[in-house]
Amino acid sequence: MEYLETIYNVTMEGDPVIAARLAQKFNVSAPNVGSILQRMENDGLIRRDDRKAISLTDTGRAGAEAALRRHRLAERFLLQVLGLDWITAHEEAHHLEHGLTPEIEDRMDEVLMHPSTCPHGNPIPGGVPDASLFLRDQGAFRLSDATDGEQLHVVCVSEVVEDESVLLKYVGEKGMRPGASLVVCEREPGGALTVDIAGKTVAVGLDLATKVWVKRADASPSQVRPTADRQAIASERR
Repeated sequence: MEYLETIYNVTMEGDPVIAARLAQKFNVSAPNVGSILQRMENDGLIRRDDRKAISLTDTGRAGAEAALRRHRLAERFLLQVLGLDWITAHEEAHHLEHGLTPEIEDRMDEVLMHPSTCPHGNPIPGGVPDASLFLRDQGAFRLSDATDGEQLHVVCVSEVVEDESVLLKYVGEKGMRPGASLVVCEREPGGALTVDIAGKTVAVGLDLATKVWVKRADASPSQVRPTADRQAIASERR
């Protein structure tokens, strides 16, 4: 299921999905990834084109969205209701999500008043019109592509990383949480940035800047509640 989720997230971020990237993400060998992908293709979860680019089938997408919904609802519940910090909530959600029945999932969603994102700003399928188009609908782009002097808001922190806990710890310490306002002050020749966050100057390396998604302060995305989408996910998981 982690492979489905990663393929979904990479696609949402607008990047091509190839076996080498999955091998890097999961720190496994190319033959290992090849074997897993072949099984997924045989099961009708993915397809590969002539250039070996990977995409999800409708079945694969449904499975990815159902899993991501459970995980992100669990993260939100652990942080908002149980009071865990956003790193611990992320780590513990991996355990909690596997025990969620459809009934508990629905009740959790109700208690949380139908949240649209996880604590890290990523979309909860069924909580936004189309989770796969979330970044596009938000008018979001990578911090690394921001223009100097622009007033920006943080949208989310990428989940397409090798160690999410380390990344979350760093951006949390620097104040780059979803909703935070920032301005790019200066750009170094190698791509590193200096940003202002609440009057504090923060150095952001190029690699980190590609993993933080932002939008312009004057952007006004649509956030219509997708009742039909939520019902479709509920039907799929049953």
